[in-house]
Amino acid sequence: MQQLAVRGTGRDLLRCRKCGAEFPEGRATRDGWHFACPEDDCDATGIGEGLCRLDD
Repeated sequence: MQQLAVRGTGRDLLRCRKCGAEFPEGRATRDGWHFACPEDDCDATGIGEGLCRLDD
């Protein structure tokens, strides 16, 4: 059970550089290759461009 708690932090969390939303990586991709902010009113895309990983 402890692994589930760890998966929600670290590399698995992203922040949108445009709207500031924070969310698990899985919400930002459907195929594991293309990433976009999952917020309805935001169009930021790409790790490192529109989205950044949160540090531990």
